[in-house]
Amino acid sequence: MKKTIRIILLLLVLAGAAFFILRTPDTDRTEMIAKYGNEASRFVDDGHGSKIHYRDEGNKDGPALLLIHGSNSMMQTWEPLVALLGDKYRLISLDLYGHGLTGPNPTGAYDADTNIAAAVRVLDTVGVDKAYWVGNSMGGWLTWRAGLSVPDRTSGLVLIDAAGAQVEQKIQPYLGARLAQSSIGQLLLPEITPRFLVKSSLEENFARPELLTEELVDRYWELLRFPGNRKAAVDRGKTPREPEKWAEVGRLKMPVLLLWGEQDKVIPLSHARAFAAAIPGSKLITYANAGHLPMEETPEQVARDIDVWIQSLDAEVAASE
Repeated sequence: MKKTIRIILLLLVLAGAAFFILRTPDTDRTEMIAKYGNEASRFVDDGHGSKIHYRDEGNKDGPALLLIHGSNSMMQTWEPLVALLGDKYRLISLDLYGHGLTGPNPTGAYDADTNIAAAVRVLDTVGVDKAYWVGNSMGGWLTWRAGLSVPDRTSGLVLIDAAGAQVEQKIQPYLGARLAQSSIGQLLLPEITPRFLVKSSLEENFARPELLTEELVDRYWELLRFPGNRKAAVDRGKTPREPEKWAEVGRLKMPVLLLWGEQDKVIPLSHARAFAAAIPGSKLITYANAGHLPMEETPEQVARDIDVWIQSLDAEVAASE
């Protein structure tokens, strides 16, 4: 019995030592705001104890685009599009709850309606009534959900490798997401998040992993460890995605553009075709050289296609007058 107790104590000591050796602490909030904020960064009180980080950039007289990032990402994923479209369009981006410099939601809510309300709060703050909502992955899911719940705030929807389609070919989560879905992952990831795990997950999102820079990996790794974001990621993973809402996607009345990476391993092209089939009048464009994040891998193509699409919509309106 004594030998068994000694073995158990030894294992506990080893486990404790391994935890402290492998533990990756939170980054410093002030340091991260200084590093990843810029002159356009602003924070708005959401009325529930949180301050939402947002940017309002580009041509203030141009059509407004509201940019919604995906899970475990941040507003900087849109910086290439902001640079390419800023002369012509007003680009409004935000860090969703549990992401980037916004940090966790004090209420613990990470459902679609809560995130959409945060996005609308930003629109109200900058004085924009309607915008083209542009969303990637989870942000794409929020975008088409916004088309259903707040259609009066949407000029049109751009879904980039969007989540939420209920099709036979299921989503294959990247490594970090798979770990977050496991019980042990939910226990350890808020404390142990090695950089190689973030890099490996990003490589699964890119068709061309060679485009990943060390700076880009650091940004994802450091902002994931922004105080409270890792715990928020676990809580978000437990939040129901309401798959029954897919039955309503055909009711979308505003123009819809679908942009998809043909090499997307996370949300395959079959999901794009499901959206195209379900949404009357939608337009689908695919990119042979992109994976799950076309706006980061092929920003010139994405910017061009969004611009041409919006111009075509304006031309249709002008012709009907």
